[in-house]
Amino acid sequence: MVGLRMYSLPYSSHLPVSALAASFNDVTNSYKFYWFLSILEKIKDEQRRTLPILDLLAHMLAMVWYPTNYFRLSFGKQDRLGDIAVLLGERAGLPMNAAADLIAEAVLRHVSSDNDLGKSILNLARYVPYRFLRPFFAQDLMRGVRDTEVNSRIMGLAFSVFHDPVSPCLYRFVKLQQLCIEIQPLWFDYLQQNLSILRGFCLWHLVQYLQKNNPNVPNIAGKLFEPQERDLRQAREFWNIVLEQKGWLECIYSGSKLKRGQFTLDHFIPWSFVTHDALWNIVPASRSANSSKSDNLPKIEHYFDVFSSAQFEAVNIVSKKHSFARLLEDHVLLFKVASQDDFLWMDLESFRKTLFDSIAPQIQIARNMGFPSEWVYNNK
Repeated sequence: MVGLRMYSLPYSSHLPVSALAASFNDVTNSYKFYWFLSILEKIKDEQRRTLPILDLLAHMLAMVWYPTNYFRLSFGKQDRLGDIAVLLGERAGLPMNAAADLIAEAVLRHVSSDNDLGKSILNLARYVPYRFLRPFFAQDLMRGVRDTEVNSRIMGLAFSVFHDPVSPCLYRFVKLQQLCIEIQPLWFDYLQQNLSILRGFCLWHLVQYLQKNNPNVPNIAGKLFEPQERDLRQAREFWNIVLEQKGWLECIYSGSKLKRGQFTLDHFIPWSFVTHDALWNIVPASRSANSSKSDNLPKIEHYFDVFSSAQFEAVNIVSKKHSFARLLEDHVLLFKVASQDDFLWMDLESFRKTLFDSIAPQIQIARNMGFPSEWVYNNK
């Protein structure tokens, strides 16, 4: 997701939009963002005002799956939603790239089984839908309401002002086959008419929240959803030029010689951390080494020298071919040189130092986030 910017909510003369906006002020947990995003997604997909709470919670956890389990973002020490998503990742038996509907089904299965994970999910249902409405009733809830009474108080207030002509709340609670929220009709029209703006507003605030909990982690906005299919055509073209000149490539992990059609492309720092395909982070590898490495962090003391030497040699080969200057744009930006010709005069140690100064801190941050580290290839 590229180009997130700050949004303000569209004005309405007959709805308390300021109360909705206040739901995203001074947030200490992520549930408000994902609860509202789930409501918007359900309205877009199903076009109905009555939504089961458990379905919304299942959708929330499906949305949190990739930020927590795939990209390993931290949601903060107080955040139960992130913790539950991680636990779901450990218990659900689903692949890391599972589809959202399968994740949601796993959530509902755990709720039905009444195990500890299911109970944690049900606990979300006991406060998320109610506390989201709190700004709509800020004055009423200031009058000494005990925490144990907040939910019942909000439920009653939501019902009583549902058709208020001046200040209706976003939804009320209704019991059908299960407990649901019913979106207020005027609010439903407002949400439908402004779906993209409201989604952008919510995502902008979510990115700010996650950035605070993941300082120095690149591209937070690109780690909110299932990753898009990668385009490695430029990387393959780059390394094919090297292969044509040398006649073969070497896997930096296994030491095996690689010929055309016999190699894969590996992100030295895992893609799930960097979320880019910059060519200075990509090297050819044997299929077995690439599969073994997966999202592990390579042992830098073991592999950095051979990695940087392979990059240095490749850059020198491609630099001499001016018709392929576009393939060196990533390197030009990283090394802050004027053009590809500057690489022809750069010595290995200078090249290696610049590359190390960029890669080593990122590997340390990824290690701190929980990416498996110190990986060494074992071909046994």
